[in-house]
Amino acid sequence: MSSIEKIDTRTLDELGRIVVPSKVRSKFGWGVGDKITMYYAGGNTLMLQSEKYEEPKCIFCGSAEAFETVQEKQICGGCLEKIRAG
Repeated sequence: MSSIEKIDTRTLDELGRIVVPSKVRSKFGWGVGDKITMYYAGGNTLMLQSEKYEEPKCIFCGSAEAFETVQEKQICGGCLEKIRAG
């Protein structure tokens, strides 16, 4: 995880449920029926992860190393240099 961003604060209802804000569902492409896994991260921190979420990877070599986004596609530095070199 590169950075932590506070998105919203929600209150548990009488059954212990919370609503995941629409902007979060939209950002991750979560919809009805998607499975969300919860991880205890220590202290009072809980992490959520959808089974269909994948870390960004280079569209050419699959590297998860540092990359740039070009026209909404992720390209690693090595591949980007090769493209620029012709």
